[in-house]
Amino acid sequence: MKRRRKTLIAVGAALAVGVAASFTMMAATSSGTQADPLVTLSYLNEKFAPQIKSELQSELETAKEDVVKRIESGATAGTSRPASPEAGGADVFTVVTLSRGQSVKCSVGVELLLRIGTASVTGEPPGLVDSTGGSTLSAGGALTVNHLYMATIEGNGIKATADTVKVMVRGDYTIT
Repeated sequence: MKRRRKTLIAVGAALAVGVAASFTMMAATSSGTQADPLVTLSYLNEKFAPQIKSELQSELETAKEDVVKRIESGATAGTSRPASPEAGGADVFTVVTLSRGQSVKCSVGVELLLRIGTASVTGEPPGLVDSTGGSTLSAGGALTVNHLYMATIEGNGIKATADTVKVMVRGDYTIT
């Protein structure tokens, strides 16, 4: 019996030493260090959030300076303005004033928006696509005020049928 008791004590002691060694090894691992951090709410609030805010503020300042420089130079990225009312620009709407009988001839993809007066379509069928109404207009068809039209054939366009016609045009066009 004494021998069995000594064996049990020895096994218990060995087990206790093994458990203690395991806990010591777990405590010595890299969990919770800078290489493998434990994330806590205080870390997020005190370290991470201010760092992100600082980086975001820096990016915003850089973007703001870039926009200010573009505005001061009179240009914005991707924008071209027409050199004259007779030659349209591709990225911005230009207000064009026509007299009765004048025409606007368009390149493919030009957009037109009749604002004041009356005008009719010129060119080959389909003359213009009415993007607002979802239809097409043939040559001689009357444009509707405040509808957006698109030229899908080179040279198609509009002709003023009122004394004063104002149309907004985006894209390359010529006035005849």
